[in-house]
Amino acid sequence: MNLQQQNIILTGPPRSGTTLACYLLNKVDNTVALHEPMNLRMFPDPETGVQSIANFFQEMRQSLLANGMAVAKVSGDKIPDNPFQRTEGGQRLSIVQKGAVHFDKPLTDDFHLIIKQNAHFTFLLGQLSKQYPCFAIIRNPVSTIASWNTIQAPVARGNLTVLKTLRPALYEELERIPQLLNRQVRLAHELFACYRQLPSQQVIRYESMVESGGSILGQAIPEAAGLNETLESKNRSNIYPQKLVEAIKTELLSFDGAYWDFYSKAEVESI
Repeated sequence: MNLQQQNIILTGPPRSGTTLACYLLNKVDNTVALHEPMNLRMFPDPETGVQSIANFFQEMRQSLLANGMAVAKVSGDKIPDNPFQRTEGGQRLSIVQKGAVHFDKPLTDDFHLIIKQNAHFTFLLGQLSKQYPCFAIIRNPVSTIASWNTIQAPVARGNLTVLKTLRPALYEELERIPQLLNRQVRLAHELFACYRQLPSQQVIRYESMVESGGSILGQAIPEAAGLNETLESKNRSNIYPQKLVEAIKTELLSFDGAYWDFYSKAEVESI
């Protein structure tokens, strides 16, 4: 039994639907999906980060088989479908915090264990894809960047803290871009460029996940092909001001970004 193939990497740009994917995958028998259980201290450099991931998979697998317990970001005692909620002022605040979570389901020794981290895993995909099955959830870049602008998180500034150790030159380059939307579009380009390393069937669009009721996640876990949830796309959410959306579209269309490998200009203009 090759447990390495049962340990699955899940990543994607922040606010692309990766937490929803975890929520859906946890509905699948003999499967556990952990939402952002790791921390920055585990990634002081790329090599240590890769080893931390291997150690963490082993630790979580042992704990889940022993007592059904694991570490993840949770709301209450569950992994939610969305880690942010809207406030009266329109800004969305995180509703999750790191904690222990119990999975009350039978697991065999070879259960599927999915760990999701966004930037951490994205910028290590070159190494990780040689060791694990890796999947990325992506979303129309207009809605992705619009969502960044509604939350309190480093990505709202157009940068990512983990880049300080994984890609320090990129972190500094992004810091030198004065205009926020320019910086955010450049960051989106850098994220999407990493997903070029994956075969097309390992890059799953948020839009397809919603339309399929989650069954497209069968590309990652065959048993997930039976999912049939009622899901609603948030791509055109009224929380995104139209003026902001139009400004994002203008910046995206003016830049030759890696996101064009995954979305057409018509799809960007349609939001």
